[in-house]
Amino acid sequence: MSNEEIKHGEYTAVDYLQFQKGRAMSMLQALLGVLSWPLIWPLAMLSRLSDIVFRSMSEFLSVMPYFPGVILRYEFYRFALRKCGKNVLIEYGAIFIYSDVAIGDNVLIGRYNIIHHCDIGNDVLIGERCTFLSGTKQHNFDRIDIPMNAQGGAKKRIAISDDCWIGSHCVVMEDLGTGCIVGAGSVVARAVPDYSIAVGSPARVVRNRREESVDSSD
Repeated sequence: MSNEEIKHGEYTAVDYLQFQKGRAMSMLQALLGVLSWPLIWPLAMLSRLSDIVFRSMSEFLSVMPYFPGVILRYEFYRFALRKCGKNVLIEYGAIFIYSDVAIGDNVLIGRYNIIHHCDIGNDVLIGERCTFLSGTKQHNFDRIDIPMNAQGGAKKRIAISDDCWIGSHCVVMEDLGTGCIVGAGSVVARAVPDYSIAVGSPARVVRNRREESVDSSD
């Protein structure tokens, strides 16, 4: 594109090709995936028996370049996770801490994500450098006579429902309802209702996509 064609400050339409792959590309990716099974399948089965093996493989595969990384990561997680649906793109640097994770269909997980106990629905877009924690109570801190690292804590599964879009650099510690949008850099410390747009730290609902109204009461 020439300099004359570039118009700074203006938006241009973008098609996300990972969700619009042609038949030939889909078949090629599937074939390459099958060819990886002799290596990937035994490692995935072993990972189901050992959290140490799973996390080691997750970190190892996370640094594979885009190609063949997206294929190897997908094939590994198809077998190693509790569920991994169709057309899931897991980009460079993304790490899963636990194998007991479910992912739906048509999901994009951006670069350098860290995912704890989290179930992800269908048609979810996740930006870069997001962290999904297992709730907000991982470390107790009520006592001051002993260090916090000796007080234990509690974890829970969180759910990212269908059709959510999570901006880059977010920390998510609670459930997101269907159709939610979380602004970049937000910290979600309480559940977000369906079709809400939440921004900030801590994240606050500023709009409902169905009602198109600003919430000024919170």
